[in-house]
This record gives sequence, structure tokens and C-alpha cells, in this order.
Amino acid sequence: MENSSAGTRSPGATPVSSAPSEDHAPAASESAAEFEGGSASGAGAQHASQKTLVDRVRDLPRPTIALHACVFGGFVLLAALVFWWPVWVTGHPAGTLTCQCGDSSQELWFLSWTPYALLHGHNPFLTNAIFAGRGGANMLANTSWMFPSVVLAPITLLWGPVAAFNVGAVLGPAISAWTFFLATRKVTKFLPGQLLGSLLYGFSPFVIWNDPIGHLDFTLLFFAPLAFILLYDVCVTGEHRAHRVGLLLGLLVVVQFFTSTEFLAICGTVGAFALLAALVLAPRRAWAFRQRIGLGFVTAAGVVAVLLAYPMWFSLEGPRHIVGTPWPSPSTLGATASAIVDAGRAVHAPAFSEEIGGYFGGAGPNFGASGFPSLIYLGVPLLALLGVSVIAWRRSRLAWVLLVAGVLAWLFSLGTMLGTELDAKAQQVHPAWLPWKFLSHIPLVSQIEPLRFAAIVTFAAGLLLALSLDRWRDLVRHLTRARSSLVVSAAVSAAVAAVGVGVLVPVAITNTVPLVVRPSAVPAWFEHDASRLPASTVVLTIPFGDQEAMGWQAETWFPVRLAGGFAVVPGPDGRSQFVEAPTGAVDVLDRLSPGTHAVATGPPPSSAAEVLSVREALLRWGVGVVVVTPEARSPSYSTGFMTAVMGRLPVERDGSWTWSGLGQDPPIAIGPLTLADCTGASGSQRNPSSVARCVLANSSVSS
Repeated sequence: MENSSAGTRSPGATPVSSAPSEDHAPAASESAAEFEGGSASGAGAQHASQKTLVDRVRDLPRPTIALHACVFGGFVLLAALVFWWPVWVTGHPAGTLTCQCGDSSQELWFLSWTPYALLHGHNPFLTNAIFAGRGGANMLANTSWMFPSVVLAPITLLWGPVAAFNVGAVLGPAISAWTFFLATRKVTKFLPGQLLGSLLYGFSPFVIWNDPIGHLDFTLLFFAPLAFILLYDVCVTGEHRAHRVGLLLGLLVVVQFFTSTEFLAICGTVGAFALLAALVLAPRRAWAFRQRIGLGFVTAAGVVAVLLAYPMWFSLEGPRHIVGTPWPSPSTLGATASAIVDAGRAVHAPAFSEEIGGYFGGAGPNFGASGFPSLIYLGVPLLALLGVSVIAWRRSRLAWVLLVAGVLAWLFSLGTMLGTELDAKAQQVHPAWLPWKFLSHIPLVSQIEPLRFAAIVTFAAGLLLALSLDRWRDLVRHLTRARSSLVVSAAVSAAVAAVGVGVLVPVAITNTVPLVVRPSAVPAWFEHDASRLPASTVVLTIPFGDQEAMGWQAETWFPVRLAGGFAVVPGPDGRSQFVEAPTGAVDVLDRLSPGTHAVATGPPPSSAAEVLSVREALLRWGVGVVVVTPEARSPSYSTGFMTAVMGRLPVERDGSWTWSGLGQDPPIAIGPLTLADCTGASGSQRNPSSVARCVLANSSVSS
């Protein structure tokens, strides 16, 4: 993937012809130069010989291998030593986490489930380990990123999911930056510009916001750069045979499908418009490449159809699939128009939106009174440089295609209203000019959260930055005749690189480093008692619907099944349970004792009817064990309520309060103030066993 002079041709290069065959497009050097408006700065693309991929890798010069090793290693060290210092230097990678709560706990579960399912002969697409007795969960309807979990499986099996989480948190930004570096090497020659563009993409506010809460699907952004390399080959340079490029593109789509279907949809949406822009800008070149492009895309489509036919069916029509969108009104969750240049008023302050996800350190760019993240922030200096550069290099079709892609992604990121649901003052309902209003009703595309188009905005900006610095360096060297003097040439390169660093400073200083972490604690009951139960036992934990119990289950390698969980699952009407407020026993349990870091869902249950509702649910779900853990928001209140449900006192084991089976004891009828009085009694607030005895002593048996 190295550069070659745009004016040279390999011995196997195909001469320019007026009627190229389906596998041989016009000469690579000339096609790339024409697409770039006659510039020679494109990394050139020689027509490939008949060597296999293994042969080409083996033939790479040692300096090239050393360069990529240093670049990738540098990105890894940046992530590990600047952002994750408290894990890799002062902490313990297998026992330190941002928080054993919220999204981080859910990601531990996602990291563990696929390897566990494959090793035990289960269908990884459907799980009964959560929502047990309630139908389970369709994992392809969730962002379970199965491919990364399989890649990280050796670490998960040897050192546990916390270690895998921390490795993924370091490798995600590093791989994103390095694959972007590969993309820049195809179209530029200036190494500092390539590195700066890669840093912008791999360590953008979008990536760094998602990284501490474990969103591997939005930190592992390899798809956009690698897809760019393949599309640039099949549509512009003709470096490799079209069917081989199509095969690789199809396999890349399959890998991305099992990493993040949402990011795949985002790239596909913007990519379609970018390809249309390329066609409009270079119609003759597109016509000359028509057979090659057709063969490449047909091959890719065939690979995708064969390998994803069953997974796609399972996701859309399989057991426990959902109808409609997974979250309420996702199309409205957009950025503010000024967020791209305004880092907000709460930079470095903890963000409410991140605390919901389970991260309690300082955030990056925060826009609006609610502290909602400016995931799309680039800053005025960078945008000014890119604007001037696009005009200066107006003959570069690639620059204009990137500009179209970036601007469209920015417009899509605004959603269907200006502002966000968390910042009502900034909202302007349904402005007619917002384009996402017209795309948000398309099936599958409608599930995209507009804020996440920030990743493509950053991709376009990073590649434009690398192109711009490359062109400015060449122009200044030409004007100063720097090529005749190594000293002058080095000075010009250093000056241009300094400009690139300067425009990225506003973005860099919004980062809050190092990230805040804490020891990952698992309740002793899960470590010591859960493994003694039959693996088919359904356990109801308090907290019930939050993610903590999923993390505990993953860290102890799925000793039991959970009646609760946090995942996208269908309600009675087939729509996602998150679209409408929960009802019945689920609502009661959610309000009973939400997780320590969860948003309160309402007053805790206190009536006899709510007791009976939970009792009936336990019977319906086949619950064998109920556990109130000390991590619940109010263990005393929860223990008192579950005492009324179970009709008897709990057994205290390893700091948790448990009941085994419903047994013959009928539920206890409690008055509306019984739990409040028992919990508020002197000395009872921190003694769940005392509250349980109080409930039993002050209540009568229900009929």
C-alpha cells in the first residue's frame, strides 16, 4: 500500500485504450492523475502484477514494514499512555474499568457472549442468558459486535472480559487511526500530513467520547478507510483486478456487519452520495471504467448475499426481532448547527450524557446547557484551512467528493430538528431544510442516530487535511525551489507540518486525560454461590433491568441465566421495549431498585397489587433464585419488598440477600406505608435483614 510516482508505470501496467476490458481499466497513473485534476501528488497506483496478496506483503521493503510498525505502535502508545494511563501503568488491566455499571457492563457481556456461545455449541445470534423465561434476546438486533469479540476471545478466555475491554479500548482508536493512515498513503506523499489526518480520525471527539464506555462499534472505525482504499482502486486507479477488489469489499462489508450494522448503514448512506458526486465530476472516467466498476460491485454484492443472507434474515425476521426503531425518536437526536465550531461551555466537565452510559470523568467538547457532547467538533482554524485548500485545489475531483461527503454527513448529523432531546432550549422543530427529515423514514436507515454521522464528517476532514498539507508542501517547495536544497526543503516541510499541528490544537485540548477508572467489583454471591447452581437456573437480581448484573454474569462466565438484562428486545407488539414505557412487573422491578448509576424511573413500589404483579412474573418466568445485591440503590427497601413477594425472610449469603424458589409461602399483603416505615425505622436503613423482619412482623398474609 505504498506510494509510487504518479508518472510511472509498472511493467505489467495496461496501456490506455479507448475500450477497456472488464478487468483492465485505463492506466492507473493516468486515471488517478486525471481524477486529481492533473496533480502528481496522488500516491500512485501502478497496475498490479499477478502476484498474490501474500507475495505482495512478503515483497514489502523493510523500511515500509518498519514505518507501519512504528506508526501503529505510536498510536497504541498514545492510547495506552495518554488516555488509559490509570489502567496500563498505575492500575491492573484485568481488574480496572471505567465503571462496572452502565454501558461498560453491557460491553463486558457482549465481549463474552459470542465466545461462550461458540464454545458451548449455542446459537450466538440468540441468547437466553438474559431475559431468561421472557424469550431471550436477538443479538443481531443489538450492537453486539460479534467480530471484535471473537478477535479478542483469547484475551477474554485467559484474563477475563475486563482485560479484553481494556485491550479493545486501546486498539480501537489505534486501528482506526492506522487504517486511515493506509488510506492517506494511497493519495498523498507527505508523511506529517498523513499522521495528522490519522490522529484527527482515530482520536476524534467522537471516538474519545465512545471509548471509555466501551462502544467498540464506534471506536473501531476501520471500515471507512479500508472501503475508501478499495473503492478508489476499483473506480480510479485500477491497481488490482476488479473481481479481487470486489471480493475484498464484500468480505469487508461482512466483517463490518458483525462489528456495527449502524456504522455500515452510515457509511453506505454517505458513500452512495459520494459515488454519485464522483460520477458527476468525472463522467468520462466513470464510463471508461464502467465494466470494471460493474464487475467489482457485482462481485461484492454476491459475497454479501451469500454470507449475510441468513444473518440478515435472523436480524430482521428471526426470533425476538423488533419492528421499527430500537429507541424512541432516534431521528431527532441530532447535533446543533454550531457544534462543529463550538466546543461548548462545559469542556472538561463531567457530562450527564456520559454518566448515563457509566463514565464519571471529565468529558471533551460539551455543547448546550445539558452538557450534551459535541461529537462533531472540528474548530474554526481547521475548517478555515480546509475551505481555502478546497478552493485552491479546485481541480482536484477527490477533494470535491470529500467535501460533498463531509458536508452531507454534517447536515445529516443535525437530525430532523436543530438541537437535542436533552437540550430543549436549542430545539427548532422540523426545519424544512434538514435533509435527514427525508431519509429518516427509510427502513434500516431510520435506525441511525444522526449524531453518529460525526464519524464521517471527521473522516472527510482528516483526508482533506492530509491532501491539503500535501499540496501546500509541494506548492511552497516549487515556489521556493526547495528541491535544490535539502535544508530549505526540510524547513518547508516543517513549516507546513506546524500549520497542520496548529489547526488541530483546538481539537486536541478538548480532551480530558487521563480517563477516570475504578476497580471492577463483582458481588461475592456471583463469585462463590452462583457457580454452585445448575446452569439453567433463572436468577432475578436487584438491581433488575440495569447492566451491572450482565457484567457480573460475564466476569463469572455465565454460571446462571438472568431474568433481567439490558438489550433491545420486542414488547408485546413487536416494537422495541424502549420505545414505550415499561408496564406491569417490569415497571415495578425497574422502579424498585434501579442501579446505583441509573436514572430514577419513579417512586419505588409500595402496594399489595405491585407485590402480586412481581409474584406472578416470577412464576411466569420460571425464576429459581432471587438475589438482592449490595450494589442496589436501596438494598434495605428492595429486601423488604421482595420479602413481601416471597412471603418469607431471605438468607444472607456473601453480603447479598437471597431466596431460593417461590416455595409454598404466599405473598404478604403490605400497606402503602409499610415499606417506608420499616426502612425508616431507627437503625434499619443499612440493615436489610432488619427491614425484612419488620415487613414480616407488621403485615398479614395476603388472600
